Amino acid sequence: MSDYTGPGIYTISPFHAPEMELDIWKGEKKEGTQVKLYKKVPNASNHQFQIVCAGGVGGNPEKGDREYFIIPVNSGLYMTAHVTTQLLPPKDSSIRWKLAHAGNGAYYINHVDGKKQLNVRGGAKEEGTELITYQMATAPNCQFILRAAA
Repeated sequence: MSDYTGPGIYTISPFHAPEMELDIWKGEKKEGTQVKLYKKVPNASNHQFQIVCAGGVGGNPEKGDREYFIIPVNSGLYMTAHVTTQLLPPKDSSIRWKLAHAGNGAYYINHVDGKKQLNVRGGAKEEGTELITYQMATAPNCQFILRAAA
């Protein structure tokens, strides 16, 4: 189950494929790099994501309508809500996310527009499977386990 406690550095695993983690493909650090699944690699910086407050109420980022940036530790770029999830600089409007409890220890990672969320393409579990944004759903391939990075 997730050990998410608020902003910090986490690894992100699909609920339906807990042996995998989100990976900045091939450790790239350039804009446009895709996020895909890869087997867990302890302490790999391209598997670690900083979840950073991007909104809140009354100066308290953990109250109210919380929004987050998800920033890969290895690149410093922002994860976006384009069809194929990729990395872009902070000027892009698609970089804000909301976390929602799935009710089973996992989270949905929803785009702030309320129409899209992160999703593992086709529910696949293989290395190299793309992370995409897709319509809102409750299937296991759109639920994620957030674990504090060591």
